[in-house]
Amino acid sequence: MKLTRRLLLSLALTGATSAGLSLSHAETVDWTAQAAKDAKEDRSSHPYDGIKPNSMVCDTTLRELPDGSWVLFILAGGDTEPSPLNYTGISRSTDQGKTWTPLEAFNVGFPREGDTMGQGPTEVLVNGNRTTLYFSTHAKHWNTNWHSWFIHSDDGCKTWSKPEPLPGRLALRTFIRPSIITKDGRIMLPFQHYIGPEAEQEKPPLERAFTNTRNGVLISSDGGKTWSEHGNIRLTEDDKYFGWAEPSIVELSDGRIAMVIRADKLGGVLYYAESKDGGKTWPEFATKTDIPNPGSKASLFSLGGDTVAMLHNPNPTHRSPLALWISFDGLKTWPYQRVLVPESSDGPKGRINYPDGFVSKDKQWLHFAYDDNRHRAVHYSAKLPPLGK
Repeated sequence: MKLTRRLLLSLALTGATSAGLSLSHAETVDWTAQAAKDAKEDRSSHPYDGIKPNSMVCDTTLRELPDGSWVLFILAGGDTEPSPLNYTGISRSTDQGKTWTPLEAFNVGFPREGDTMGQGPTEVLVNGNRTTLYFSTHAKHWNTNWHSWFIHSDDGCKTWSKPEPLPGRLALRTFIRPSIITKDGRIMLPFQHYIGPEAEQEKPPLERAFTNTRNGVLISSDGGKTWSEHGNIRLTEDDKYFGWAEPSIVELSDGRIAMVIRADKLGGVLYYAESKDGGKTWPEFATKTDIPNPGSKASLFSLGGDTVAMLHNPNPTHRSPLALWISFDGLKTWPYQRVLVPESSDGPKGRINYPDGFVSKDKQWLHFAYDDNRHRAVHYSAKLPPLGK
C-alpha cells in the first residue's frame, strides 16, 4: 500500500472499533511500535527438512485437532511439483509445535501408481469432531488425469473414510483452498477450477487445454452432507490464461464474503472479489488491488468483525519476505504490517511459499506453516496485537 503511516492510521480508526478497540485507544496506537513488540514473542520450529532426491515440501497445511494436538499435512516426495513422485506427508505435535513426529507418508486411499500416482493435500477442515482432508491426484502432472477428492476422520486423524469425489464439475481439475465456517454455521470452501478454452467446451474436460481458471465457493448448510456451488470468477478475458489462482476467503461483520486471488503475471498484485449476499452470488471478474504480490498464495484469517489478518509476500517480483498484515476495516486498509521472515534460510534468492494455519482460540496467536524454498517445512507462531481494550 503506497500510503504514509499517518494516513494508514487515520484510515484505520473507524474500522478499529469493529475489532473491539475503542476509538480513543485506536487513536493512540503506534502500529510500528506494536509490531516490534509482538515480534519479540514469535517462535518457530522445523517439522521437516527434505534431502535430495526426496526433498519436496509444498502446500503446508497446519491445523489444530479437537483434542488440542496439531497436525501438519504437506505435499512431499521427489524434488519438484507436480511430479509422479509427489505424495501426502503427515507430521504431528502434542506440544504446540515444540516437537514433531517424523514425517510419514499418509495413505489417502488410492495406490501411488497409474492414474493416482501423484497425490497432494490442499485443505484440512476441522469442524467439531470431524476432520476432512481435501486432496487431488494425477497420473504424471496436474494436466494429466487430475481428480479431486475428500476423506473424513472422526477420531483425530487415526482412521479415515473411503475417498469421495468433489461434487459436479469440481471432481476434475480443482483445488479446494482453506475453508471458513460462517457465523450462521455454514461450511464454505473456496475453489479454483480449470475449464479450458471456450472453443474446446465440447471436448471432455480432461482433454481440453489446461487453461481458463474459474473461482468460487462450495457451501454446505447441513454439516457437509450436501453442497451447492457458487461463483465462476475470472481474472482475465483471455481464455488461454493459466495461473494458480489459490483463492482465500473471509467473512466480514455484515455477512459479506471477501476473496483475494493470486494472479500470476497480471500486474504483480493480488486480485479481489466480493459476495454481498453471504457467498451466494459473485462478480464475473475479480478486480485488481494495490497489494503487491509476485504470484504466490496469500492467506486470510478472521480476527472478528472486520478485523482480518493476511499472510503473504508483499513483493511484486519475488516470494520473500513473508509478512503479516492486519486490516481493521474489512480489507480496505492495512495499518499493521510486519515482516515475519525476511528471506529464505537459503538466502535472498530462495522462496518462502504457501503459508497456511489457524488463529488460536484466544486470538493471541496466528499459528501456521510455510515451505522454505521447497525443501523445509517451517512452523511459525506469530504473536497478534491486542484486539480489545
